[in-house]
Amino acid sequence: MTSHTSQKDISVKELLALLCDCLEQGRPAALASIIAHRGSTPRSAGSRLIADTAGLVAGTIGGGLAEAQTLAACRSALEEGRARMLEFTLTGEFAARSDMICGGSLRVLIEPLLSPADQLPFFRAVRDALRADGVVLITEITDPSRPLRAARIGGAYIGAPLPEKILETLPAFPPEQEAGVYTHEGRSYLLEFCLPPPRMIIAGGGHVSRATAQVAALAGFETTVLDDRPEFSQPERFPWAARTATVPDYLNCFADCAPDSRTYIVIVTRGHRHDAAVLSQALATRAGYIGMIGSTRKRAEVYAALRAQGVNEEALAGVSCPVGLDIGAETPEEIAVSIVAECIAHRRRACPPENMPR
Repeated sequence: MTSHTSQKDISVKELLALLCDCLEQGRPAALASIIAHRGSTPRSAGSRLIADTAGLVAGTIGGGLAEAQTLAACRSALEEGRARMLEFTLTGEFAARSDMICGGSLRVLIEPLLSPADQLPFFRAVRDALRADGVVLITEITDPSRPLRAARIGGAYIGAPLPEKILETLPAFPPEQEAGVYTHEGRSYLLEFCLPPPRMIIAGGGHVSRATAQVAALAGFETTVLDDRPEFSQPERFPWAARTATVPDYLNCFADCAPDSRTYIVIVTRGHRHDAAVLSQALATRAGYIGMIGSTRKRAEVYAALRAQGVNEEALAGVSCPVGLDIGAETPEEIAVSIVAECIAHRRRACPPENMPR
């Protein structure tokens, strides 16, 4: 029996895993991707879904009539063995019939994957690369009925052969936008810059940490929880976390984490001394975001201790403390929402750290 998920957003990583599952089972599937959008739309370029002859398998392009017509087109594409392009304008009669009054427009590419054994190696390589450093998907859409798909993994290319002059002119990785159409010498290419999920390292295993790990996981962060007490860093306490670890006295707490520019460090330990120790180590990493819970008094005491250790003002200015958007949060769950909301704003460049409301 074919299992179908409910209509909801899933990450590229999850979608590729499900697509590989379909292909490994020998099940033909259709991949529908928004390749361009203009104006206000439910989903943007890069959103996608997988369908088979029975209907939706996973993912969404925004729901409503546009998605219903896309699923019908996926069935037709699988039956006819031909790719196609759909255009949706979410205004006028279409909007009225679909309850979608966004007013924008969408272009959706539908690709039938009819030879699972032939297509599995490509998507498996992309899936595995996405677990590590990321991948650039390149689909030539000059002729929508015959899309050619390739991928850049590290410095190598796999999949359909593309002209070297095209490959040499591709934008640098990663761009400001995750997906978009690139035109060169009259030929069009959909570029999708797919990165592994952002990581959140939560130092501290208390009540706020538990709620933050859960909310962060729902928002697409891969979470790691650290605590110096074994009973507060057990995997059973954090079923939503990808990893937990016990770090005695928080010494060398990031040694096994290798924080990079896409890592969010949230410091919610049980005391000033531990907070200061973790923050000192966090500032020595390449983490793209560092936030610490605490009152104005706590911040002053911790910062004073770090200044005495030689930490400069510029480094301290980049720390979000007190962590989280100022929404009047009181309970651990409310505080978790404020913390993750601030991380999302940082991730989406909605609000620079220095302008975060307090």
